[in-house]
Amino acid sequence: HVDFSYEVSRSLSACQGVLLVVDANEGIQAQTVANFFLAFEAQLSVIPVINKIDLKNADPERVGKQIEKVFDIPSDECIKISAKLGTNVESVLQAVIERIPPPKVHRKNPLRALVFDSTFDQYRGVIANVALFDGVVSKGDKVVSAHTQKTYDVNEVGILNPNEQQTHKLSYCVKCK
Repeated sequence: HVDFSYEVSRSLSACQGVLLVVDANEGIQAQTVANFFLAFEAQLSVIPVINKIDLKNADPERVGKQIEKVFDIPSDECIKISAKLGTNVESVLQAVIERIPPPKVHRKNPLRALVFDSTFDQYRGVIANVALFDGVVSKGDKVVSAHTQKTYDVNEVGILNPNEQQTHKLSYCVKCK
């Protein structure tokens, strides 16, 4: 939705790629075009997904041609799925692994991260979700906001995988699994 374009662009700045999900019945909508161009301008990898292929009036071939014409993405790159039935969903996950590059992080550089979301916990305080671009952050570090120049203590560090898992430090590691 166009009212959420700021939130979408903020989220995209923390990503290396996106899933462009298009309804097999409705085809490309205005928000699809807007979100595609936000991802395109951010130079993100785009994986086209045609969803709801199980619907009676679904026309995934027509929608694939639309995607090719409007976004210049070959229709044979579109992954046709039914999220409701689970049809071909594993292909989407495999495409994410194969087509979206890992983040480019340089551990030797000073810390550079983007807070893309945050919550407040009455016992733990502010919990910031960050995308790490450079450097390393560890429990006990002090970090400075580039925007406000305020200094903050790092009391906890962890990853979402999908639940919170505490770690001693946060850095990008190609060989870590």
